[in-house]
Amino acid sequence: MNTTAKLGGLGAAIALLLTEVPAQYTLYVALFIIACGAVTAVVPPPHAGGGWAVAWQVITTIGLNIGWAENHFKPGQSGVRVPLADKPAARQAVAAAGIPVLDRRGRPEPPA
Repeated sequence: MNTTAKLGGLGAAIALLLTEVPAQYTLYVALFIIACGAVTAVVPPPHAGGGWAVAWQVITTIGLNIGWAENHFKPGQSGVRVPLADKPAARQAVAAAGIPVLDRRGRPEPPA
């Protein structure tokens, strides 16, 4: 399934859920979603084994930090930002240092 279809389905699901909220509370629900997004933009993710990891996943989901969102990091993982042209060299440098390179699901990639 491509990204456009996923985002369209997500948008439809969110719109459907918001229609179930009584009209007098929709502003508060929207502010709560915005606040969750702001928290995940400012606060660094917790360690993977920490007690806050599950709460962090819930807050990032409510804040709609999914998919390609800049601050959608998984607890205990980080992203190394390099220019696209330097990606192969960065991948080799990380592998040479003995640090496993993780795939999109957070599992170590097999050596290339």
